Amino acid sequence: MDCRGRTATFFARCTVSVIDFMTKNYRYFRMAGMILAALLIAAVLPAGAASAVGEPYTPLTISGGIDDTSPEISWNATFAPGKENKFDAIAPTADGGYIALGSTLAAGGGGKEDLLLVMTDGRGDEIWTAEFPDLAPASVDAAADGGCIAGGYNVTRTVGDGDYIYQGSSFLIRTDTAGKEEWRQVLPGMKVSSVRATPDGGYAAIGWLWSRSGSSDDVTAIIIKTDSSGTPIWNRTFSGISANTGAVTADGGYIIGGTTSPFNNTVGDAFLIRLDSDGNTVWHKSYHAPVVYDLEETADGGFVYSGNYWYGLVDAGGEEIWLRNMEGFTGHAVTLRPFGGYLIAGEIRWTGEGFVLGTDADGMIQWNLTLPDSRVFAACSVPGGYTLAGIQSSSEDTNDAWLIGLEEEVPATSTPATPTPTAAPGFGATAAGAALLLLVTGRMRRR
Repeated sequence: MDCRGRTATFFARCTVSVIDFMTKNYRYFRMAGMILAALLIAAVLPAGAASAVGEPYTPLTISGGIDDTSPEISWNATFAPGKENKFDAIAPTADGGYIALGSTLAAGGGGKEDLLLVMTDGRGDEIWTAEFPDLAPASVDAAADGGCIAGGYNVTRTVGDGDYIYQGSSFLIRTDTAGKEEWRQVLPGMKVSSVRATPDGGYAAIGWLWSRSGSSDDVTAIIIKTDSSGTPIWNRTFSGISANTGAVTADGGYIIGGTTSPFNNTVGDAFLIRLDSDGNTVWHKSYHAPVVYDLEETADGGFVYSGNYWYGLVDAGGEEIWLRNMEGFTGHAVTLRPFGGYLIAGEIRWTGEGFVLGTDADGMIQWNLTLPDSRVFAACSVPGGYTLAGIQSSSEDTNDAWLIGLEEEVPATSTPATPTPTAAPGFGATAAGAALLLLVTGRMRRR
């Protein structure tokens, strides 16, 4: 993502712009003004046939409305312990509820950001809420005993050699079933992006090591495997890249994703690294997309990922099956549709609105909806639909942490489809994006 031309942001007082930039937290909270609806109803269906290797790229165009096949909103819930609130991550729990992680900023609090952890039932009704002072949120996962593991971090800024130097530490926080902290493990020098429970009762923390602002050559991705008490067992580092997301694979190994250019997200710098259960590299692949923000393993052992303006699918060996461009749309979250295909969610960069789209197994868009006055930062599949997490603007200067449930009816003739390998589509929607930008008025605020 490009920081140029952006102005002051929500939480900028406690999480500086370069940190937001590198950790996929560069998100708009609000944008005054609207776009003509006519430019937002173009072609939900695939824009032509998929191109063969070596032929011109075929872009996808995304509409801004709700068509007849879109899921229905079944419930939504907001949480506002402070003046500014948001959710960054969500995980389903064994009893059908959710654990959501975000942050809250009190009015007149002098920029003090507290980590916000909320347990809900299956319709977003609060069971308990816990706050942890002076921490920014990163990731959360449910634990087998009904508690959870949360990842957060803090940042310090100093001046050296005429430039700002950012340093910090990350924290793994284990809670019990009532949200009470059981233990906390410090990970010095690390910015955690993703935390996952592992089959042996331990945890995996994925992220990157702090480096001087603007020095992309010094960026180092890291994965740390811990025991059940959060004590590190082993770690693996990868110089020159930053990891924004990761997961535990079905075979007990790991997958991490991110970018080699965290300060500008240059096209061609997205990567995935597959590791075995001991942290040994199985494969390391780069892709035409600029960045990976979220990923999920598919039923056949492949991986679907989303990022800035792109989403893609690779097989179990990391070989690209297809890559789709969604110019002007940032996919913060991706998850599987229960009967085949994928769900991508995030924000429309030109308008600051949230969006959700459903694709078939080949990544072709089948439906799309927009969510006014909101942003989507995380998503998970649940029986009968999906649950999204993010932020909703409740007034001009107040934002609520937000959960929303979507119900999607399973087609009577639905069977999971096998994806068809295609070449990657390109930035064919740039002109449309420029036209949209010209019609946008007001100012952007990012987190």
